[in-house]
Amino acid sequence: MFTTIGRENWVGENDLAFAIRDRFAVSPGHTLIITKRVTPTWFDATPEEQRAIFELVDRVKADLDAEVHPDGYNVGFNAGAAAGQTVDHLHVHVIPRFDGDMDDPRGGVRHVIPSKGNYLADATLEPDTVEPPSHDLVTTQGRRMLLELLRCFANDEFNRIDLLVSFVKRSGIKHLLHDLDRAVANGAQVRLLTTNYLAITDARALRILLNRSQTGEGVTTPTEPARGSLEIRVFNDPSTSFHPKAYLFTSDEAAVRVGFVGSSNLSDSALTSGVEWNLRTRDTSVLTSEFERLWSDGRSVVLTHEWLVGYEAFQAERAGLPAPASSSGPTASTLDVDIVEDETLEDVPAPRGVQPDVLAALSATRLDGHQAGLVVMATGLGKTWLAAFDVAEVNPTRTLFVAHRKEILTQARDIFAQVLPDKRSSLWVDGERDLSGDIVFASIAGLAGVLPQLDPAAFDYVIVDEFHHADAPSYRRLLVRLRPQFLLGLTATPERADGADLLALCSDNLVHDVGLRTGIELGLLVPFRYRGIVDVADYT
Repeated sequence: MFTTIGRENWVGENDLAFAIRDRFAVSPGHTLIITKRVTPTWFDATPEEQRAIFELVDRVKADLDAEVHPDGYNVGFNAGAAAGQTVDHLHVHVIPRFDGDMDDPRGGVRHVIPSKGNYLADATLEPDTVEPPSHDLVTTQGRRMLLELLRCFANDEFNRIDLLVSFVKRSGIKHLLHDLDRAVANGAQVRLLTTNYLAITDARALRILLNRSQTGEGVTTPTEPARGSLEIRVFNDPSTSFHPKAYLFTSDEAAVRVGFVGSSNLSDSALTSGVEWNLRTRDTSVLTSEFERLWSDGRSVVLTHEWLVGYEAFQAERAGLPAPASSSGPTASTLDVDIVEDETLEDVPAPRGVQPDVLAALSATRLDGHQAGLVVMATGLGKTWLAAFDVAEVNPTRTLFVAHRKEILTQARDIFAQVLPDKRSSLWVDGERDLSGDIVFASIAGLAGVLPQLDPAAFDYVIVDEFHHADAPSYRRLLVRLRPQFLLGLTATPERADGADLLALCSDNLVHDVGLRTGIELGLLVPFRYRGIVDVADYT
């Protein structure tokens, strides 16, 4: 089955092996390293394949050190059915381990036979009779609270996930978005209940989540597995303080449940670095019952585009101003001790680096009468942010953003939501088919089937990302069909080996070109540094 995994899912490779994230991860970052040649076990692999695997182990370990900051690793393989091997294709597990991820980790890989795992434990205790504690304290030390949540999101046994938090910040949800998307894609029913109390919850964070709840979660096609759902409600009562923080993971099929209740909101500091106490428990019945009561409370309103527009205006009005004194609502004196700097209204995104110059060039090219233009910007200079800022400047009625991969589209959607929070986004890719948004993020493959029926004037502004693909027939058909008021092509690599004239597809209008060398010279990109060694090998 490993040979069917697309290269877009690989997280590393060399000549003889490749690496993927384990679909059934036992910890955040759990990775499999697999031989490109189908070989049953480690002992059937060639010495070259074995060396290639361990070369990738080192690279994966370096990436995971930077990404999830583990406290240790288990690295190993199963060989044969008696050892637990279920796929007859060599794969080596790289499993990050974290302080506290099990009560007593001594014995490591010996735990493949649980009763033999820790020979250092008290021999008078029968291992099978030792119950793990039903409650334990989880703090942010070593990012443990975040890692506990990521581990629960990655556990496919949990098909119901309920999040109850006072405040939601972009700094917090950025840690969970990938795992949230994956849980929904695998069928989990996710519910989030937060509040607009004191206007602390970030409207742009809600916009990012609302886009996910309205663009295809729960939609299925005959060729796709059933998807889960994301529902969001807001406790909307300015006269009532709303301060619960709980994260509940349960399973309908198995008696598996984990809950966290304590002090951590959905913010970066509350999950990774602040002084926070959270109790982890396996008895979630009371918590689940209370969540259901609040979820059904008449003051808990469904998050919609219309409600969010009003909240965005209210939050903007309050930014930097003292809370209004009113007997019917909260005042500045009611601010609670856990509203820390991380949870104040976050800065509005603004153009930076070379973006202001490119935006000025785009404005000038439209004043000159151009209806299309190509912008070349090296990777890392912010092409998607540039497009979002330009759409905000032009303020078209409807915008289309086209790319060839879903990952690009969803990342662009999240960026646009921060710059244009009052616009409703929708996706047209894979099983998510919605062309009704103010800003539509669509794959070129997905548009192919509906292009003949699409009104040429349906979009005022069209953005084609990775424009170096635009010479392909699918892109050419799109460019011929649509008649926007302005077409923006974006690429970091305009030169093509086949010599195709990309500029001609943008009316021969190169708006701005900021290449890799320029980005480095301006100090916006990391410079290349080369080192050489004397080759003293005797090749005879």
